[in-house]
Parts: sequence; structure tokens; C-alpha cells
Amino acid sequence: PTTPVKRATVILKPQATYHSAEIEAHIHEGLSTLDLTPWGRTLIKPNVVASGRNFPHAFTRPEFTAGVARALKARRAEREAHHVELPPMHEWAIGERCGITMPTRYAYRGAGYYPMAREAGFKLYHFDEVSQVEVELNHEGRLRERLFTPEPVARADFFVNCPKFKAHPWTTVTFSLKNYIGIQDDRHRLI
Repeated sequence: PTTPVKRATVILKPQATYHSAEIEAHIHEGLSTLDLTPWGRTLIKPNVVASGRNFPHAFTRPEFTAGVARALKARRAEREAHHVELPPMHEWAIGERCGITMPTRYAYRGAGYYPMAREAGFKLYHFDEVSQVEVELNHEGRLRERLFTPEPVARADFFVNCPKFKAHPWTTVTFSLKNYIGIQDDRHRLI
């Protein structure tokens, strides 16, 4: 007997500019369509590996991340206003680790993430400055028994991946899986 294939839902929206309000509307509609509501420790993972005037197109723009952050909060508020029983919220956060041997603080600063996070009411994690914790893996087909990840990632309940689509010399392009490189530190990444 064959197992039926569950089809993924793909939502595409036209977005010619980094207009935060439009991005927020698109993300909110997507959350509603997929019936997703943030809860517990909600963590956004953008790609802010290189930024500033020397790298103007190499990072997830703060306007995009701000739209996502506001949409998450709006979706949560909407569900609460309709008296939907939800697990409690504990934290709204954004986290990243610069992968090019530069402190994440420089990348956040060059990308304008500090004022954006303050305005959105999100905490900023610098994955290169937090503890790495061991996570046991037990799913079938795993390649390893455990991996190490920053503590905020390990304890996240609702994780939102916000990659930057760009060219890359090794992978041709970068999408969501490549964005996960910014989770592990160098000691564990090479494994």
C-alpha cells in the first residue's frame, strides 16, 4: 500500500518594494490561510550575515522583518480578540549569527535591526553570544544522534524562517535551508 502524499500549500504574493505595511498584510493573510498563530517563545530567524553600505542587498531587509513581526503580533491579537484559547506568549524575538567571523552586532547595526526590533517590540538575540545547547535527535533517518544549537533556537515554540534570496558561490542560490547556516556556530557547523 502507498501512503498518500500531502500537498504543501504555497502562497505567492506580488511585492515590488519593501513596503512594511504591504508585507505585513501578505504575511497576516498567509498566517490566517494556514491557520497559524504564534505562541510561547516566538523566534524570527532572518539572514543578516553581511550588511551596511558594502553589502546593500545581502541581508533580509528590516522592512521585511518588521512586516513579519507586526503580522505575527496582529494574528495573535486577532485570535485573542475572538476568545480563541491559545497557549500563553512568553517572548517575541529575532535571532541571528553572522557567519563570516564578524560579530553579529556589526551585521545588525549595518542592517538597521536595532531600531526596527525596538519599534516592533522584539528582543534581539546574537547567537554568537548565547549558550549552545545539545539537542537529542530521535526521528527515523537521522544522520546524527544529537546537534548543538543556540539556546533561543532550542527553546523556541514558534519558529519563523525569513531568508534572503540571493546568489551564492557554493549553492548557486540561497533560500530557507541555507539560512539555517546562521544557527550553528563554527565549532558545530563544519560537522
